[in-house]
Amino acid sequence: MGAVRTASLSLVVAALVAFAAAPAQAQDAEKARQLFQQGSKYYDLGQFDKAIEAWQQGYDQKPDPGFLYNIAQAYRQKQDAAKAIFFYKGYLRNSPKAHNRAEVEQKIAALQKQAGDTGTQTTPPPPGNTPPPNNAPPPPNNTPPPNSTLTATSPTEPSVTVVHPPPPEFTDAPPTTVVEALPPPTFTNTRRIDAMAAIGPAFWGSGVNGDPKPSFVFNAMGGYTFGNGDSRFRFRLGGLLGYTFLGANEDNSNVTFVSFMLDPTLEIRLTQSGRLYADVDFGLGVQALFGLEPRSKLLAPSEMLAVNGAQSMVVSRFGAALGFRLTPDISLFTSLAQLNSPKKPHFFEEISRVEWMFGARFLFGPRSTSGQ
Repeated sequence: MGAVRTASLSLVVAALVAFAAAPAQAQDAEKARQLFQQGSKYYDLGQFDKAIEAWQQGYDQKPDPGFLYNIAQAYRQKQDAAKAIFFYKGYLRNSPKAHNRAEVEQKIAALQKQAGDTGTQTTPPPPGNTPPPNNAPPPPNNTPPPNSTLTATSPTEPSVTVVHPPPPEFTDAPPTTVVEALPPPTFTNTRRIDAMAAIGPAFWGSGVNGDPKPSFVFNAMGGYTFGNGDSRFRFRLGGLLGYTFLGANEDNSNVTFVSFMLDPTLEIRLTQSGRLYADVDFGLGVQALFGLEPRSKLLAPSEMLAVNGAQSMVVSRFGAALGFRLTPDISLFTSLAQLNSPKKPHFFEEISRVEWMFGARFLFGPRSTSGQ
């Protein structure tokens, strides 16, 4: 009994320690996502410097290669080839298996060619000999031959023409981000009503005079969740109906356990998308025992009792669950719970068991107005 209870509580403590480390990382990712959207807005408005600044701050929060690609795109629009090349190469270095690698390499080649062509000059060949100006005196004792004409040409400076290439025209679409970069929280729970069903083994820790064998247990649950859909912590008020059995009579026939509990739960969102979550619950209610016979292994062996009808007793539950959302409204989960009923008169001892459940959760009803 003690070993089982210690193991289950150790699992819950380990889960809570992991949950406590998640909020800081999630806050950084949320800030990065906001900066990514802010930079995209500035880019659409043509404010490329502000877009670059926002994406650089976002990269500080979450070093995702998609930020480097977007920064390079903004520098291309600013016609700053050197910096665009730098950030394109940084993107490929940090994302060696990028799906758009060939496209980025083509952009780098085009920018390198553009940077090499800018500022080139074409210079005409050096000018030939130029006749002296008109006011130069004729050579002494030299008379031009008859029928000849001496024409003087004014000196001219050699012309230098600087050829600037036309500004590049970027016709491609706005920057494309990598699919895995900062996805929006598409798996956030925004519906408030849920129904769950789970099945699994039950391991009996105490309450039986002998060595009880494991049995199967079935749980059906329903509840209503309070809080915003995008909150890290939400509170759920629900109910739980449980069914299990145990071969505890003298002839090894089954005693059936049917329990009903109020089961308030704290839901913790573990990832920014809301796809992975955890539940911690504490339930309290009653369970009824059907089929209990005299000399049952659940009763005190020193007493000869006559059993009339179902026997009821208080039951408490402490559990933790880990869930994964397949869609925003459907998820799978596994849970581990400890259930205890205090000892009643004429019973052997307190009854306790550990339930390891596997189940599915379905959300329905109107969506909440806040959140996603």
